Amino acid sequence: MRMQKEEKIVVVLLLMALGSLAVAFWAFASEEGEQDSSSDSSSQKEAGLSVEGLVLEITPTKSGGNLLLNLDSTPLPVFIPANAGAKELQARIKAGDRVNIRGTVSTFQGKDELVVSRQTDIQVLSN
Repeated sequence: MRMQKEEKIVVVLLLMALGSLAVAFWAFASEEGEQDSSSDSSSQKEAGLSVEGLVLEITPTKSGGNLLLNLDSTPLPVFIPANAGAKELQARIKAGDRVNIRGTVSTFQGKDELVVSRQTDIQVLSN
């Protein structure tokens, strides 16, 4: 059984459409996979940030011996865990001090915060 000219054209057009879909799927699927992996890491942590500003408020957490700092230069609260030297930093830093802080952005209870991992990530520039 031979195909008519119109049937051959339809078959060629279908093959071209399938080829285009396969190329589009391959091209866009790899980008989505990369975005998914990067969004996973950013939701866990790993968006490094350095801020400088005046300390407006120092608040110890209710439990755990951690500290929260509020700076005039960023809306992000700065979280200093107890294992990063929160107790020593509380004695060293006062409201009104200008500081430079390095940390990673993390989400806690649906809100972003700057998390300090070491005591040396906070430098007092002036009192």
